[in-house]
Formats: sequence, structure tokens, C-alpha cells
Amino acid sequence: MKKVHRGDDGYTDIFGLRLPKDSPIIELIGELDELVSLIGVVKSILKENSAFLDIVNNLTAIQRKLMYIASYVASKGDSRVGPPITYDDVAALEKAIDILWSAQTMSRFTIPGSSKESALLHLLRAVCRRVERRAVTLLRNGAIDPLIHVFLNRLSDWLYVSALYINKVMNIEEDYLH
Repeated sequence: MKKVHRGDDGYTDIFGLRLPKDSPIIELIGELDELVSLIGVVKSILKENSAFLDIVNNLTAIQRKLMYIASYVASKGDSRVGPPITYDDVAALEKAIDILWSAQTMSRFTIPGSSKESALLHLLRAVCRRVERRAVTLLRNGAIDPLIHVFLNRLSDWLYVSALYINKVMNIEEDYLH
């Protein structure tokens, strides 16, 4: 007898619920999964340069946070799962942004591609922005903790300044929009 694949009808099972695969919850979880996976690709490349160990370690911690966010979203905010993001998480990202930003002299728009490493961080930033846009629907409906959205917004900022930092460490000049 042929095995029945439960997702063939356009629905998926999550925390005991059957939801359409295009529901805002499933869309956000899928976007988070893509971001976590892409971070893994970027980490594998950044690990080749020991100067980027701090960024790699931060990306690993971020992957964990994003996976906790996905679990929280999947549970529809079940109190047993608990909010995955705290004010301390947001403050830590803001502090990291300030540190990296203080080393920058950029005053124009940066065109990604000066190095493969920084280009990958810019790609992560763009994907993170998409995740953030997906989260807005759930934020407006009160289905996610507002700190999740704030964290995603700060994360995209951190990814941006990290891309600039990488080129600075590698002594590669940015390509600017003139």
C-alpha cells in the first residue's frame, strides 16, 4: 500500500493543528528556516578566516534565537514555549551594532559585492528583511510578541554593519552608489 503524504493536500501539521501551507504562520516559519539555513552557508565560508570568529559565533547564537522564534510561532505563542526574545537580546544586538558602526566612515549607499564574504552578509540582510516583512502580519494580528519583530529589525542592521566590518578587516574598499 502506498504511503500517504499528509502535505500533498496543501496543508501541514504543526503543534496538533492542520494549517494551510500558505498561512502567515507557516510562511514565517518557512522564511525563518531559510534564514537559519543561509546563515549556516555563510558561517561555513566565514570560518575560513579566523578574523571572523566573533561573527561566526554571533551567527551561531542568532541561529539558535531564530529557531526558538520559529518554535514559538509554531506553537502560536504557547506560554509553555515562552517568548524567545527578551529586551536583553535586543540590547545586545544594539550594542554590537554600535561597536561595529563606530568603526565605519561610510556616508553613501553601499553596493554589495566588494568581497564574497560581505556579499553573503548583504544577502543574509536581504533575507532577514523578508522575514521581518512576513512577521509584520502576525505582529499586527497580535500573534507574535512585538520583541520578535524588533529583534528581526535589529538583526538586519547588525548584518549590514557586519558586512561593512568584514570588508574593513579585509582592507577591501566598498563600492558606493555615486
